[in-house]
Amino acid sequence: MHLAPEDPRYVDLRRNVLGKLERVMPRVTIRLATTGQSMVGSTSEESYGEVEYVYGSRTDKSRSTSHREILPLIYALAGRPVPQPIPGQDYPGYPLLADGSSALAWFLGALPLLLVIAWWWSRRPPQIPAQLVKSGGHI
Repeated sequence: MHLAPEDPRYVDLRRNVLGKLERVMPRVTIRLATTGQSMVGSTSEESYGEVEYVYGSRTDKSRSTSHREILPLIYALAGRPVPQPIPGQDYPGYPLLADGSSALAWFLGALPLLLVIAWWWSRRPPQIPAQLVKSGGHI
């Protein structure tokens, strides 16, 4: 791969494709073809930005770092058909569809009412039992 380690395209490629490829394939070798100097923004080398994929005796090159382009290329090198995605299995449960009407009733109705009742209850004078009150006498 003709990319510098600090190139954002390399970081994207590493995160989205190469890291996952290394986990699924037992023997994957990734080599950076750098000259020892930073090549970010360098246009002097024509092959900069190219990524060469080798599988067995087959090779192919691409400048893309998108998994949508790279995965079909890798499958073609391996001589395998690209698997079709299972419909509806991309993000199960996403986006979350939830009804918030009960939360709205709680936060705008029940909770303020409970707070007012608790405030009123704490502010009222204490109740003195009748046995403790002197009958008819003055203090």
